[in-house]
Amino acid sequence: MNGLIARYSKYFLSIFVVLMLVGAGMVQKGLNQSRAAMGLTRLQPLENAPPVLAFTTVALGGFRGLISNMLWVRATQLQDEGKYFEMVQLADWITKLQPHFVTVWVHQAWNLAYNISVKFPDHDDRWLWVKRGIELLRDHGLKYNPQETLIYRELAWFFQHKMGANLDDANMLYKSRWAAEWNELLTDGKPDYEVLLQPESPEDKDRVRNLREIYKMDPAVMQQVDAEHGPLEWRLPEAHAIYWAYLGLKVSERAKDYVTLRRVIFQSMQTAFHRGRMIEFPVAIPGDPGTYTTAFEFGPNLDIAEKTNSAYEEMIEEEEKFADNMRTAHKNFLRTAVYFLYTHNRMQAAEKWYDYVREKYPDSIDTTLEEYVFARVEEEFGSTSQDRLKAMLMGFMERALMDIAMGQEDKAIAGEMLVRKMRSRYYDQISQSQIVRIKLPTVQEMKIELLARMLDPEQGLNPLLADQLRTRLSLPEDYDPKKALAEIKAATALEAAPAGEVEGPPSEIDGATSQIDL
Repeated sequence: MNGLIARYSKYFLSIFVVLMLVGAGMVQKGLNQSRAAMGLTRLQPLENAPPVLAFTTVALGGFRGLISNMLWVRATQLQDEGKYFEMVQLADWITKLQPHFVTVWVHQAWNLAYNISVKFPDHDDRWLWVKRGIELLRDHGLKYNPQETLIYRELAWFFQHKMGANLDDANMLYKSRWAAEWNELLTDGKPDYEVLLQPESPEDKDRVRNLREIYKMDPAVMQQVDAEHGPLEWRLPEAHAIYWAYLGLKVSERAKDYVTLRRVIFQSMQTAFHRGRMIEFPVAIPGDPGTYTTAFEFGPNLDIAEKTNSAYEEMIEEEEKFADNMRTAHKNFLRTAVYFLYTHNRMQAAEKWYDYVREKYPDSIDTTLEEYVFARVEEEFGSTSQDRLKAMLMGFMERALMDIAMGQEDKAIAGEMLVRKMRSRYYDQISQSQIVRIKLPTVQEMKIELLARMLDPEQGLNPLLADQLRTRLSLPEDYDPKKALAEIKAATALEAAPAGEVEGPPSEIDGATSQIDL
């Protein structure tokens, strides 16, 4: 009897254990679903993971969290002690143990791009570490965390701040290296979306493959970014900051992250408007006569004025807490846009935004358009004494001649027009008796004096840029700038400029000429 009871007891206990296991499984399934819904854990297996990462995530099981916590504590100690190189290996182990631990990806990338890079005095070495930080987030962090807004935000910040700002001594090298890489992917400095979206030639297919596999960027998304926020200069970091923030907005599942990513776009568009255009020019290589490299400088991207204004207005609407500060920034942007457009010979657009800012912010500008531009010039260059004004006008004229050499004709015409108007305004403000004593050189005299210096084969522009200037000014082959300067100085040595002199016909003063003529 006792044996029978014992035998049935085993059956009942076995059935009870099975029922408890089934119940535990059902409860665990519900817990897993709840934890996944709240973002507390990642249960799906890693896809396309390296063998080491796949092994650690499976073999160590629940111990992964305990080990990674111990490593994280040690990594934090190393960071506090400034031992960044030692911290790199620990952080790498942590990402292999917990690939969904977003904070480690962000900290490790920041450590590479910021803390370690500045340890190297050589700027090329710094660039390698900055690139490693970008690649860590872009190539690996996003691979395992494609919907983590923080990674998109940090990646965009590296482009916006580390590469785009000028706080790092090596920032110009970062920009030039990045521009050189992207020159290989673009057509004449711009993306040809018809080719990028449907490549046919082997060269175009290689270009698109590099774009997707190396830079992890989608030409279709680039086209969308350009349509909504551009046209952007993709050789500059601001465009890439906007790209990654834009992509983060598309994949983010948390509404609270939207403002953070929109702010990146707004700030980067602001920077792109002020200096989002690349102007390339040849520079002679020292010690190697007759050979040149390409250098560049920045100019405003005036084509995105409308969309930058929309970004400001969107941020004012979205960030009610900072609306007053945003309105002040918006007003300053509009005032700057008016000035930039005027000084780049975009008169119709300058008048449009001049009317817009006066309507939206009545206290912003209380003068005519020309008076406002002149006041901005005087503000930037200080007092308008005769010596300082002459130096300022010579600077504008030299800049205009450089713009001609580099093919920036509209800006050059606007620069000369501004010189003429400022000069005329100066004569309107002084008395007849002062003219001889504090006269200014004519615009023609300024040009010839500047050309004598700029075309000097020893101290002037490099030969290639000088030849471009000669060609675009249609100078004869036998033009001698020093002789021309001597002749004009001899001819005007005893002359005094008449009061209110205005050179050239009204159409030239208004900027209607097709080139700067001598």
